[in-house]
Amino acid sequence: MQKIPILFLTNAYPDFDTSYRGIFIKKMATLLQKDGYNITVITPKIYKRSRFFEDQEGIKVYRFPFFSGDKLLIEYGRVPYLRMIIYYLTGFCLTLYVFLNNRCHAIHTHWAIPTGLIGLWASKILRKPMIVTIHGSDLRMALEKKGVLKRIFTSVCLGAAHIQCVSEVQKRDILPLGVPENKISVIPMGVDEAFYDSGEARKTEVDNRPFTVLSNRNLLPIYNVSLLIRAIPMIIKEEPGIKFIIAGDGTDREVLEREAKDLKIDTHVEFLGRIPHEAMPAILSKADIYVSTSLYDGTSVSLLEAMGAGAFPVVTDIPSNREWISDGQNGFLFPVNDEKVLSRKIIDAIRDRGLIDRTRRLNQMIVEEQALWPVCIEKIKQIYDKANITKNIE
Repeated sequence: MQKIPILFLTNAYPDFDTSYRGIFIKKMATLLQKDGYNITVITPKIYKRSRFFEDQEGIKVYRFPFFSGDKLLIEYGRVPYLRMIIYYLTGFCLTLYVFLNNRCHAIHTHWAIPTGLIGLWASKILRKPMIVTIHGSDLRMALEKKGVLKRIFTSVCLGAAHIQCVSEVQKRDILPLGVPENKISVIPMGVDEAFYDSGEARKTEVDNRPFTVLSNRNLLPIYNVSLLIRAIPMIIKEEPGIKFIIAGDGTDREVLEREAKDLKIDTHVEFLGRIPHEAMPAILSKADIYVSTSLYDGTSVSLLEAMGAGAFPVVTDIPSNREWISDGQNGFLFPVNDEKVLSRKIIDAIRDRGLIDRTRRLNQMIVEEQALWPVCIEKIKQIYDKANITKNIE
């Protein structure tokens, strides 16, 4: 059977072999490639050592230059207007060329800002459908900055044949923009079955190891890992045998390590740095409690992975987390920026092994039914069917 050619236009995709930027986009592309689609990817060239073109197991990846200076757009203190103009021009030209050269049937754009505008222009000129996946940072920018960014975001959403939101919260925020509800589907980015399998294989006994609390969010301001560091002294005062693992990297790492030393808790905290995604199931399977102190999220894949692996979630009380966690039933919620409540919730979880054990199977069932990649891919294929992308197959 002939494969259906789809163009992925994304602001993030692994830049080289050891890069983890956009790994969930790559996972989606890889699974669709194996399931009847021929995926081609266009993404910006951020780093000098990344290639302009490469073939990754049958997936063609093209990168357009925009003189990034080896920096992500979010790393600039001010909007780099000249670079953004080049970004849009080179991205648009490459999109047209690749789409026509590969005879694609549709554009699947990831992030309405900034790549969504390129996808919108191209879809109108080519008269082909565009599907847009909203990941969270794009929606947040549109709602917080407003003005031009909100108008761009709205235009992209209105011009899309279909929109994939990763959470119900996003859907509620998009509806007031005038987007018809039947054009929106809520599908999280998927969870690898390896996380579920690690949860199935988890030992319920303690095995003489210390009770372990894990945070694996990136060490960036939005993830607010400092809150966990500040909560640790209160926790170990009542439960001194607890081990804390910080698995992640980012601009805040040096500050967080210094903060742990200043609070004299560095012997209780282990900073692992960035962990390869394929190694994370094993680490999560040994964690008793998973903590996320994030200030904002779409649907957090890290949370879903932790649930699948059987770690007890203690996460911020933000709308996207409330979609998956009911406080006291399958995890704990705590107010943003409240280390006292966070410490109390972790202590309560430590002292209620029965709750942790009961919750484990419930969370695994939720992930199995709603968030494993095979489930999500089937829903993506239904979106493609709604957009009639198969009607031009010869």
